[in-house]
Amino acid sequence: MTFSFKSIASWSLVVVILIQFVPLKRINPPVVSDIQLPGLIKSSLKKACYDCHSNESRWENIAYIAPASWLVSNTVASGRKSLNFSEWNIQDMANNTKKTNEIQKVISERSAHQLLYYLWKPETCLTDKEKKALRQWFNQYTQQQESFLKNSANNHQDRIF
Repeated sequence: MTFSFKSIASWSLVVVILIQFVPLKRINPPVVSDIQLPGLIKSSLKKACYDCHSNESRWENIAYIAPASWLVSNTVASGRKSLNFSEWNIQDMANNTKKTNEIQKVISERSAHQLLYYLWKPETCLTDKEKKALRQWFNQYTQQQESFLKNSANNHQDRIF
């Protein structure tokens, strides 16, 4: 049985049309507790991170065309699962210095973190000034939290005898 180019092209077109109907979760759940941060820090994170790491994702047209939509949907879902600024507040930051250290590492090295996204939308890349401000703020915040935790560990009023 031999297939002609026309039949292969026709069947490929049918498959491409059918995969458009595969349902995906492209919703933005309500914002539970948006993290409160200083102006430049917040705007920098919104610009570079919120499309994948918040419930405020901007779904571009490509997010509605399969199979690219599968990649976009999975990337946003995994981004929200690992870190979601819409459900992360200052208390969470205080209790999770590991996350803040990971954020600092990604900001500093930009270790090919979603390179495809930044190639697609170069305007979302952080400037050197924004990177420096973010690193300084996260360093300062982490140091404050570490000193607070040290001091509370030495505070005898907190201990139950």
